[in-house]
Amino acid sequence: MPGQASMQDRRRHFRCPLPAAGALARGLAAVALLGCADARALDCLVSVTGVAFGVYDAVLTTPTDATGSLVVRCTHEGGRGMRLNYTVELSPGNSGSYARREMRSGQSVLGYNLFDSATYTRVWGNGTGGSGLVAGSLVVNPGNFSVNEFRHPIYGRIPAQQSVETGAYSDTILVTLTF
Repeated sequence: MPGQASMQDRRRHFRCPLPAAGALARGLAAVALLGCADARALDCLVSVTGVAFGVYDAVLTTPTDATGSLVVRCTHEGGRGMRLNYTVELSPGNSGSYARREMRSGQSVLGYNLFDSATYTRVWGNGTGGSGLVAGSLVVNPGNFSVNEFRHPIYGRIPAQQSVETGAYSDTILVTLTF
């Protein structure tokens, strides 16, 4: 389904990029995934519901906002309970810059960004270039198959009045979960 994505960690550290859906006609699923699991009897995964902007109207004087979510979920597979501290970073995407992420449709570019709060003040990135990491903590309970999760909203914004060609714009973002 356009604008939504979900993948799971396979108990190995690996990268699994997920292409985004288009923005003008369909929306943006500007997230991809990376998960990792350690040897402490935990099975962790990340699932993502992409940011779907819908149709962008270049005439509007207000930005186009949309939200998605990222869920960190850990299953304890036995042993004692533990606190799991983690960070989640988002790559800059095709633009290579956190200052302005870019969706593309052919040669046309539509600027946007992803934020870690509804104030749209801190770009969600990797802690460099003016961006911030999102950190979290879970108490992972003892016992077989005890599931613990935390949901992080993703706030997307396309600045107003960008002169762009009609098309399906997309970007690819890599999510990195570190714990």
